[in-house]
Amino acid sequence: MTYSSIFNAKTTTVSLAALFLTACQPGSLDLGELSGQKPKVVQPQLPKRAITPNPKGEVVGNGPVRVTLLVPSSMGGGAGAVGKQIRNAAKLAVRDFGSGRLQLVIKDTKGQAARTASAVAEARDEGSTLVVGPLLSANVSSASSVARPASIPMIAFTSDTARAGSGTYLLSFAPEADIARTLNYGISRGGTRVVALLPNNAYGAIAERTLRRTYDASGTGQVVSVIKYAGNGRAIEAAAKSAAVPLATANALYIPEGGQVPSLILKTILNAGGSTSGKQIMGSGQWDAINLANSSLNGAIFAGADKRNFNTFASRYRSTYGSTPTVTAALGYDAISLAAQLITRNQVNPFTGPAIQSRAGFNGATGIFRFKSNGQLERGQVVNQVQSGKKVIASPAPNNFR
Repeated sequence: MTYSSIFNAKTTTVSLAALFLTACQPGSLDLGELSGQKPKVVQPQLPKRAITPNPKGEVVGNGPVRVTLLVPSSMGGGAGAVGKQIRNAAKLAVRDFGSGRLQLVIKDTKGQAARTASAVAEARDEGSTLVVGPLLSANVSSASSVARPASIPMIAFTSDTARAGSGTYLLSFAPEADIARTLNYGISRGGTRVVALLPNNAYGAIAERTLRRTYDASGTGQVVSVIKYAGNGRAIEAAAKSAAVPLATANALYIPEGGQVPSLILKTILNAGGSTSGKQIMGSGQWDAINLANSSLNGAIFAGADKRNFNTFASRYRSTYGSTPTVTAALGYDAISLAAQLITRNQVNPFTGPAIQSRAGFNGATGIFRFKSNGQLERGQVVNQVQSGKKVIASPAPNNFR
């Protein structure tokens, strides 16, 4: 079955549901549902937590299990825009996969910690058995302080892995994951002795910690030098010049920051008499949006999201809302589709720890994923390689968790 055929009339909803979120059988995906067969539907039963009439917020769906979505939809700036896209994607998932199985209540947190906590208290009192969101790291903490004592699991969207744990699951794109995927692939391709140039900030600290952990675990890798820079052009150039000497004894160069930084570093190294010839250049997920036309980037690798399913989701989103979604928006689709899938399995008590933490994992618009017992996420990611100014897939994402 091709992706284009998914949107044929009469089979659209079932096919989308089957493609985007299918519970994996142990050791493999459920290929029957992925090939377009209808998932088994069990008639809903009333959940243990009784839902109250007239909940506060926008209500979508009419199922007997209530789920609350927290988004900062009225917040200004980028967070508000992302929140609106997550809301739209979640509504799309209810329409495609769960309108008769769940009732989604959407609450605007306004990006405020106090408002987020009160919204979770409302969800608890209204009978919600799952909270999806919030988006912002600080709001996740305030939401957890109410949800955890009430034994309501949360699937939040922050990439701050410190917020995970004790029933708080993070469905996001944590930087540690794409960094480790990139580095492990680079090591497997011979990049065993690495020089790293990192920003002197919180992201740089995560990158260095993941770098050292990954190379130590490899058994064959060695971190030759870690050079840090402040966030300005002159500091970056000075750091790049100082990298020329240790790079002579290395076979890999790691530059995780995106934007103009990779090209500036490589240009400066070459101007300082250094050479990247024969060395594996490694980036990160931040490279997904950078200009790859610089010839010095040719052969570089960086991990990213598996977009095989996302492209189909994005087409569906555009046809519904008239705009192109970000990859982050698809997290809203995956979270609500996951909820609908778990309700199909067990309407009385769908959101137990073992159910959410299925070792087989799930297949979503953002690729395959599964939750660890500590609330953090594992993802199947691709590794891209720069070839003639374009990214091509050097290592595809896995189809299952082994």
